[in-house]
Amino acid sequence: MPKQLKISYEKCTGCKSCEVACSLFNEGHMNPSKSRISVIIFIEGKYTLPFNFVSTCKQCADAPCLKNCPVNAISRLKDKTKRVVIDKDKCIGCGKRGKVCPFGAMLFNIENNKAFKCELCDGNPVCALICPTGAIKYVNRKSFYAQYVDCQMQGWSIIYKINRDIFKNAKKKQS
Repeated sequence: MPKQLKISYEKCTGCKSCEVACSLFNEGHMNPSKSRISVIIFIEGKYTLPFNFVSTCKQCADAPCLKNCPVNAISRLKDKTKRVVIDKDKCIGCGKRGKVCPFGAMLFNIENNKAFKCELCDGNPVCALICPTGAIKYVNRKSFYAQYVDCQMQGWSIIYKINRDIFKNAKKKQS
């Protein structure tokens, strides 16, 4: 059984410590816009979800991003973590992987035109280490499959649209 992030949405307070820690670990500075984990804070009465929504890569067993990368920049490690990772040297910034992720977890860096996503901090995710409420845990879990219909939630759609718009705007600026 692979280790994955388990998120208990009802425990999330929306503090965004996970976003800050993630960006510091992965980018070397605190910039939540470059975090591999996103927290959407739902205001009571405005949205249909009764809790804060935390989104990150699910490390799917059927990984649609891996299957749809035209240059094989995405691979699954053969170590004990079985993490799905991106080879930034191979990535051409085409945006196709972001379109196939049903969770909006494939992100795009407009500064270097490369895709990025959660790679579980080399097997020791800082988001789980820093979460003050224990809403994020790194545990052994049954493999997760992206193709299940019940994965299509409103929260994922919101994140997907945000990431799609960022990619479109970045491509327009390049033109």
